[in-house]
Amino acid sequence: MDIRGSALAWMVPTRRRAVMRRRPGHKIVQLAAVLGVDPPPVPVAWTAPEDRARAAALVPTTRPVIGLGPTANWAPKIWPVDRFAALFHALRAGPLPDAVPAVFAGPGKEERSLAAPLLAALPDAIDLVGRLSLPEVAACLARCTVFIGNDSGLMHLAASAGTPTLGLFGPTPSKEYAPAGHRARMVMSPNSRMEDLSVDAAMAAASRLLLAAEAA
Repeated sequence: MDIRGSALAWMVPTRRRAVMRRRPGHKIVQLAAVLGVDPPPVPVAWTAPEDRARAAALVPTTRPVIGLGPTANWAPKIWPVDRFAALFHALRAGPLPDAVPAVFAGPGKEERSLAAPLLAALPDAIDLVGRLSLPEVAACLARCTVFIGNDSGLMHLAASAGTPTLGLFGPTPSKEYAPAGHRARMVMSPNSRMEDLSVDAAMAAASRLLLAAEAA
């Protein structure tokens, strides 16, 4: 909402007004505080039988599936494509043998162009770029063994679908925007530059996430 919309909201008569103010903590905690909800609920993505049927036709359960989210709405948040490919191969050579990659991205030419290099680097990948509704995407994410992606809406959707989710962070504050969920983790660049987040650091974080998910 812009300043004009915000001013208009104050002019509408109401018995109770919920006002979002900047405060410390995760965005979920901030939103819950506006509504007086404590503790804040964990986000959940709801899907219908037809969404799950569509996902079942696209994402197998006979092999581990590593979901990858290489896009974001801001270039500085994007981890280099070669790192995504290297991380996938490291996971397939290690804790997830015989895994298949699934590449997720939103609709539109820009998302397709951002995801295209990773699809080219992983020719056996399941291409789920811009082809599905949001509930269908959530259903596909729920079938993944793990999802690894940039700070984006897809990352949050994966966590809310219950998928073990690793968010990759650089310039954005992870304390506020890390994926929220019982099986969600994040890994930070040592500075604000995504290119300085190493494959080894992401691999270590992904391995810890998979061990925790297996033990849960």
